[in-house]
Amino acid sequence: MYRKFILLIFNSILFLTNLHGQDFEIEKSKNKFSIPFQHVGNLVILPISINGSIPLNFVLDTGSPYTIITNLNAIQHFQLRKGKRISVSGLGRDIQTIEAYSSKENTIQLGKAVSNHTDIVLIFEEGFDLSGRFGIPIYGIIGYDILKDFIVEINYGKHKVIFYEPNFFHKKKELRKYNALPIEIKGKKPFLQLNAQIAGNEVDLQLLVDTGSTDALWLFEKEKVQIPNNHIEDYLGYGLNGEIHGKKTRISNLKLGAYELKNLTTSFPDSISVSNVIRNNRNGTVGSEVLRRFNTIYDYQEKKLWIKKNRFFKEEFHYNLAGLELYQPYADLPYLEVAYIRKGSPADLAGLKKGDAIRLVNDKRISVFKVNSFEEKYDPQKTDVILIEGKKRDPISLPEIIDLFKSDEGRAIEIVYTRGTNDVKRYANFKLKKSI
Repeated sequence: MYRKFILLIFNSILFLTNLHGQDFEIEKSKNKFSIPFQHVGNLVILPISINGSIPLNFVLDTGSPYTIITNLNAIQHFQLRKGKRISVSGLGRDIQTIEAYSSKENTIQLGKAVSNHTDIVLIFEEGFDLSGRFGIPIYGIIGYDILKDFIVEINYGKHKVIFYEPNFFHKKKELRKYNALPIEIKGKKPFLQLNAQIAGNEVDLQLLVDTGSTDALWLFEKEKVQIPNNHIEDYLGYGLNGEIHGKKTRISNLKLGAYELKNLTTSFPDSISVSNVIRNNRNGTVGSEVLRRFNTIYDYQEKKLWIKKNRFFKEEFHYNLAGLELYQPYADLPYLEVAYIRKGSPADLAGLKKGDAIRLVNDKRISVFKVNSFEEKYDPQKTDVILIEGKKRDPISLPEIIDLFKSDEGRAIEIVYTRGTNDVKRYANFKLKKSI
């Protein structure tokens, strides 16, 4: 089955093996270095070199215990050798494991830091396409391998990540304006104990801290964690093991140290979709829609997460008001495919269906990007203004459409699309509307 829609929940991938990563070493005479990042769909995307390659886009994911390459063409181009077969499973309704292998003795470079003997997980799954999900080239993820060796500051306001040598950080970094939250590292992943008010009840939560999750909060329904009455049935995404369904709602508040966030969008995946997740005492995941509201500093050695609110702190928690999830099946073709339609949503009522091909959004052509350019430095490609049927049209990228669907209620959307093998143009007009 070709997996066309993938939600980044790498925290729930289970690797039934032991892999090792050599320590990263910073360039001599350097105590810190910074790297600008792309902020797409709430993800932090960094340029990483594998075995001397040009820098490639990787997601910085605190929920991932290993470095993972997900692009099949990249695996073949770099001639990464398949080692031991690994059993891998994750979120979704299928119980099967997927094909993955370890690759030994690889060199990884991130800015001024290098590791020369790192194990990498290679996922040989045709549909595990992160690039098509977010509309930019993404080749894999990196997490614990880099976070264990440095103190890592993510500055969402300035779009940069700073890597500190630990001794230098503790001597030089000014932290008076920060809140220090204790974290526990379990299975190479960070966990927080937080307090929230849910459906009128105050509850303590053990949450995975996951920069690889694009949502605000995911919770598992338990005795003291009940789903509020005002919720919608929703398709939450696509994981390694198929579709993820559940309920989307809002909770009253979430407290992080001295800070309190209110009216958070929250997803409750159903029990089938998370059957492969080892939960134990874990209540869920706090994701990047929360984390981006802070300047965050991860100190795995001292087991602390330092946070300071930024200019995004008071922004409303948004979600997809169109009820329309899109995917870019071919990077070099200017169309998107409908992956999901929420029943009763504005997009549903306008007549759109799963599998429709989106050609124009608000009179803008879908942009394309390069996904397999290994020989030269590249960026996501937004084509210049072009002529279609004698009209000048600006392009619009999938990341821009994702943001558009999460914008203000009442915004007008016009979509031009085709269905099946019929080239006849169809039109869908609707306005964004809140359901929760």
